[in-house]
Amino acid sequence: MDIQDYDLEEDLDDVERDVVIKKKKGRGFTVAFVFAISIAAVLLLFVGLLILAYFSGKYEVVREDENGEFPVYTESRMQEIIAENEAEAEAQRLSEVEAAGVQSKAQGYALGRSDLLDFIKTTLLSTNSSIETFRLLYPNNIVVVSNSAYHFLPIDQSLKMSELVQDRIKVTDEGEIQYTDEAGNVISHKGIDVSEYQGNINWDKVRADGVEFAIVRTHYRGYGTGRLVEDTKASANISGAINSGIKVGAYVFSQAITEAEAVEEAQAAIDTLSPYVSGGVPIVIDVERVAGKNPRMDSLTPTERTDVILAFCDKVTEAGYKPMIYFNTEMGALYIENERLEEIPKWYAWYATSLYFPYKYDIWQYKDTGSVSGISGNVDMNIGLEPLW
Repeated sequence: MDIQDYDLEEDLDDVERDVVIKKKKGRGFTVAFVFAISIAAVLLLFVGLLILAYFSGKYEVVREDENGEFPVYTESRMQEIIAENEAEAEAQRLSEVEAAGVQSKAQGYALGRSDLLDFIKTTLLSTNSSIETFRLLYPNNIVVVSNSAYHFLPIDQSLKMSELVQDRIKVTDEGEIQYTDEAGNVISHKGIDVSEYQGNINWDKVRADGVEFAIVRTHYRGYGTGRLVEDTKASANISGAINSGIKVGAYVFSQAITEAEAVEEAQAAIDTLSPYVSGGVPIVIDVERVAGKNPRMDSLTPTERTDVILAFCDKVTEAGYKPMIYFNTEMGALYIENERLEEIPKWYAWYATSLYFPYKYDIWQYKDTGSVSGISGNVDMNIGLEPLW
């Protein structure tokens, strides 16, 4: 039999009717709850899409411009605008800094120029020497004048450097230079060099005046003729100094232009010295230039001159003596190759109380107008800085 739904409720008793009504109410609540959840999900999805669009640069941002209009920009375009404004601000800042820097440089230059001019003026007034002024202004160069021209030679830090300290130089009341240790004790040795120009010397008086060593000229070579000549007082000076208890060495004023001539000079000095000292003392090649002349040795290049020096020194070493080179600032800076002469002791001529030459040397000739008892007239004064005997 067919039963219609709308007739079903009439056939139910009270209990069944209550149950049916409760079931209908439950179904309505469930439908409403599901509907609410769906609406919330749609809203969350929409908000999520808005957030995603914003951060992906697709969400449009509206900004009123200076004309009251509202142009539309995407977020990515807004980021580009911000970056452009930051770059423009940074460029402006750098421009202002640069302008201020230019002004500061100009002011600094003006101040530096004023200080420099004051320094130059003060130095010139105190030293009366342009070369001394340049030497103070260029401490990393050896500054010399040669052939009427200034030369600025960079100091070669790879070479053996002088370890002398200016504060340890002591000048006595008699004008003699001494070198001291840190405690002020004199550690240098007083010496002279002599030739026939000093005439007859009373060596006992020389020794009593505190002279510890003497370097005696044995020979010289003519700067024009090239002839090798023996000093007329060589033997007398060597024997007189030794007999008075003074240590001796020998030197040759060289004008050798070949290695063979250099060997000849060395052998001549050895022959003169050997009857008195069999070895172990310095024999020096003097390679100074002759002022105002045109000496034959000046035609040599630094390499050729160094070859000549080494030939002399090799002969001296072969004979059992100690080779040495004598030179001044001009020669040492311009006309020899110092790197090839590193192992050979140096005798340096520098007539001042202040230190200057940067490379290592063992004897310092500081004056050519010295006075010593037992010698008439001027004599060259030296101090020994390293043990050579």
